[in-house]
Order: sequence, then structure tokens, then C-alpha cells
Amino acid sequence: MRGVLAGAAIGSLLLTACSATQLPPPQAAGPGAIPLAAFDSCDDLLTHLKTEAAEQVTAWGLGPSGPIMFGVEDQAASDGAETSAGGAGAGDSSVSSTNNQVEGVDEADVVKTNGEVIVTSVSGRIRVVDVATAEVVATIPVPGMAEGGAELLLDDDDLVVLASEWGGWAADGAAPAERTTIHRVDLSDPANPEVVGTTRVEGSYRSARMIDGTVRLVLVSQPPGLVFTHPEDGSLSAEAEALEANRQVVADSTIDDWLPHRQPMDGSGTGGTPELLLDCTAIGRPGDFSGFSTVSVVTLDDDGDAAPTSAAGVLADAGTVYASTDRLIVATSPWWMMWADGADEDGPHTDLHSFDISDAGATTYVASGRVDGWLLNQFSLDSADGITRVATTRTPPSAAEPSSSSLVVLTEDGDELVETGRVDGLGATEQIYAVRYLGPELAAVVTFRQTDPLYLIDTSDPSAPRVTGELKIPGYSAYLHPLGEGRLLGIGQDATDEGQTTGLQASLFDIADTSSPQRIGQVTWEHTSSTAEWDHRAFLLWEDRVYLPAETYDWESDTDGTGKPQIGLVTVDLSDGTLTEGPRIDTAGANDAWAGNVIRVLVIGDDLWAVGHSDLFRFDLETLDGGAVAVL
Repeated sequence: MRGVLAGAAIGSLLLTACSATQLPPPQAAGPGAIPLAAFDSCDDLLTHLKTEAAEQVTAWGLGPSGPIMFGVEDQAASDGAETSAGGAGAGDSSVSSTNNQVEGVDEADVVKTNGEVIVTSVSGRIRVVDVATAEVVATIPVPGMAEGGAELLLDDDDLVVLASEWGGWAADGAAPAERTTIHRVDLSDPANPEVVGTTRVEGSYRSARMIDGTVRLVLVSQPPGLVFTHPEDGSLSAEAEALEANRQVVADSTIDDWLPHRQPMDGSGTGGTPELLLDCTAIGRPGDFSGFSTVSVVTLDDDGDAAPTSAAGVLADAGTVYASTDRLIVATSPWWMMWADGADEDGPHTDLHSFDISDAGATTYVASGRVDGWLLNQFSLDSADGITRVATTRTPPSAAEPSSSSLVVLTEDGDELVETGRVDGLGATEQIYAVRYLGPELAAVVTFRQTDPLYLIDTSDPSAPRVTGELKIPGYSAYLHPLGEGRLLGIGQDATDEGQTTGLQASLFDIADTSSPQRIGQVTWEHTSSTAEWDHRAFLLWEDRVYLPAETYDWESDTDGTGKPQIGLVTVDLSDGTLTEGPRIDTAGANDAWAGNVIRVLVIGDDLWAVGHSDLFRFDLETLDGGAVAVL
């Protein structure tokens, strides 16, 4: 990463740790808006946390059911007007990236390539593979890496490894240790990678993005230093004693007990002195109580070190992270509030905090807002030219009222995201299964329960979005990929008229006439599923062919358990506006069929590379001849 990396600053509201400017006081919020409040000092922040905790602490700790609640994990990024085809990598038209949503916004992933090496994070190891020889030339040690492994960002020969660390079992009454380790690695000599910096951070890794060399890392951390007790038996006296003890834990707590820390590590693995990751004045809080967790936005400098140069945050429970080339939005849904006193009577809501990231040297807070309902994933969000679009599913707490979905348009007005228009009533009794923004004036939303309504929504007028067309067909699309020229590709599941899924399907839609979308092509694979249905990074479109990791297994017919699944890739050919099934590639292991399960697909030059859970495969791009070449 040789470009200039941003120092994270949360401009007029959330500020960098080195900034002396304070957040403004909360303002009266308009419809949908929820401005952030300021903390003048660590004493101010600690007073807020203690006051809220004193009201909510129980004999079992904090949270609706006792212990501190843990957030819902998700990921990020969509721009709509700029979508990546999962094709050419930056600067080299013969090298693919894994599938990013937004052109120019690189998403951290378990596989990265610069055309000369492939770096993988599978099987609990970081491997460096030489493309020319297809050999593993190095393993990068990551001490303490958890089973979930790590995600990677690669810019030329500069590798960033973001590893979830196993922090050990928590003490009785304490939250489990959450750790993320940041490693900076120089790959100028791939056979001898040099770890040039390491930093441990308290918090769970959520997502990371790189734009023109600028890395922004999002973490969520529970209060790391609180140790609560619980009743020793079922008596009322034991419960009263535990409650009193936990109240004292809150009363005696310091700011270090509540906020995440960072710790530099030297080359021998020895840790330096931990210090707070964020300055207290760099943390904002929504006007309504939103939990005791901290969402941190951390930035790395381009000096070859792994030490965060700045960090800013918001008190919130967890988040979905969206990033386009000019906006970063952290969406937080306090699910546990549904069961707490004063829960939202209308069901869950989602808070949105938007930041301007168009300047590589700063991250500036823009505005906050709130919408009813919950987000499916990162594709639910889009922001461009001061307008934010968000698709949500609303699940009322009363079973008598059916679920339905909405598309809400918000406009930046000062430090507020103000609702200007909305479309409601999408898919009554259903929920959203896929969203894709097809430029600033059009959105596609899929809902499903028994059939797949594909809605096309005109958003050209932010004050009056409207459904222009609807198509009901069996099954659903879980991932939508724009093809241009009025074509849209859907990857999901076929289903019976009763809503029973039957297997993987690819659908080609003609959406040139937005009032009458049509499915003009369909390919199905019975008893089959694909990673691309729930992880868009597994999808690859290269030239006129789509590659999908796939597993086929007929559980009903394999009554004695002796059958083997088909593991590998299925392909779909797109040419002349048609959709036809292409060849299938088998990667099943000889002894363990599941060992060849493909999770990512890349193109480098004339070769197709498939990364499995434990093996690396290479195939001739034209003939698809080939097989396993390395163990990862």
C-alpha cells in the first residue's frame, strides 16, 4: 500500500483521537433522524456508561437476559452506480479480483492475488503461492489465530492480515476475550515474507475496505474489563446478593473497563504496554441508548507499520458496514432492545451513521438517521450524491400483523438523514432475499416466502419512489448481478409453487422495460447449493461465463449414507443475450469428497484457479483441463 492512507477523523461529530474539537450537543431530531451526542472528556463518557449500567444491571450482569449481549455479525459495501463484475483486477485486465460490489472499493477476503502470487487464508494458515510454479512458497505465521482464520487486503507487495484471535476462555462472569490482530507483511520477496508490524486490538473484526491504498477497519468490542457475578443458587437472597455485587462492579469501574485497547507487538511476539484504542472525545452516542458496545473505525498509516494512526467510534451494539467510493455507513440494529424494557413497539429498527470518505486524508461524519426494520446485508444500502437508499424488512412483534418490506430514501440535511420518500408493502408475509441498486434511479428488490416477487423501483424522485414493475416466479434470487443493456442475473434457488426449494438456479432477467420485467433464461441444478448464494465474493463473471462454487447432494435418495456429493464448480454461459448451462468442473477429493469444496474462483492469465477449504486447483481457462496443484 504505497498510497496515502487516511487518518480516521470523524469530522464535525466523530473526531480523531488527536483532535481537540468536541462533538456538538444533540439536536432535536426530525423524522428518521438521530443525531449523535458528544462526550467532553473520559469522565463525561464514564458517567454516561455508569448511569445507564446502574439502571440495567441485574443479578446476572448487563443485558436483557443477564450477561452482556453480543452483536450480530455482518459485512459491507454497495454503490449501485458502480458495480464490479468480479472480473479484471486494478491495472491488469488479465487478472481477476474476487467479486467486489463497487469498482474501486476492495473488500477484505480470504483470497487475494496481484497476478504473481496468490495469498490464501484457509485451513487456519496464511499461504503464499507462486503463480508461475503453482507451489506454496511461504507460510506466514499468525500466532493465536482463531479457527475462523483471517481476511486479507493486498496492494502490490503490501499485505494486510486481519486475524481473529483466540483470546482464551473468559473468567467466570466476564465477557469472552475478543481480539483482532493486524499484521503488516512485505511480500517483495514472496518466498521470504517479512512481517513489518503487528498490533493486537480488543474487539471483534467486522469488515475492512481499501480505496486507493486507504484502509479502514471496523471492529465491535464489548466492555473488556467488567467481571460480573451471578446467584450461587436459586434463592431470592442469592439473587439479591449478586445484584448488589454487580452494582458495585459498575460503581467501581474505570474507563479502561469499558473501552477497547490496542497493544503493539515486536518481532519476537512480546507485547508492549496496552493503551486505549480511542480517545474519549472521539466517541459519539445516539440520542437513544444503544448499548454498551463500541463500534470503532480504525485507520492504518502507510509507513509500513501495523499501528493504527487514529480511531473513532460510536456506542452501538453491532453493525453492517457499507462503503462506496465516497461514503461509509455503519448500520446498527439493537435487536436485544426488542426484549428490554421500553422496547420498540413497532419491532426492530436500524440506525444509520454516515461518513464522508471521499478525502483520502480524512473520514468526516456526515449525518445519522433511523429506519424501521432490519437489513438483509450490505446490499441493502446505497449512498450517492447526498441520497441514501435502504431496503428493510419489518417484522412486527405481533403475529397478527404480517411482515413486509420497504425501500426508504433519506437525504443528507445538515447532520441528519431525513426521510424524503418511501415505498411500503413489498412482499406481504415475506422478507427480503436480495437487493441491488442499478444506478441512482433504479433498484431491484427480491422477497420470498412461496414465490419470488422481483420488484423494480424507480428512485429518480427521492420524494416519491415507486414500484414500476413486478415479476412473480417460483423460487428466489439470493444474489443479483447487473449485466448492462437492460439485463440482470439472479443466483438463488428454484422452488415449487408451495415454496419448497429444489436446487440452485441462475435466472436471466430482461429489465429494459421497467414496467414489465421478464425472465428470459433459466438454468437449474437439482439438490444443489452454492456459496455465492450467501457470499457474493464467491461469484465470478469472466468474459461471457459465470463460475459458481457448487455442492450437489441428494440426501433423500442416499438412504444408506454411502453416496458421495458432487463438489466443484458449475458454469453458465452468457452470449447473445442467452443463458445456457456450461461445463461442470469436479474438485471432489478422492478420500473425502468435501475436501475439494470450492470457496473462491480467480482468473490469472490463461488459467482458472479455484480455492478450496484445503486444496488449490488450476484449470486451463479454455479447455478446463486440470486439477489440484497444492495443499493449502
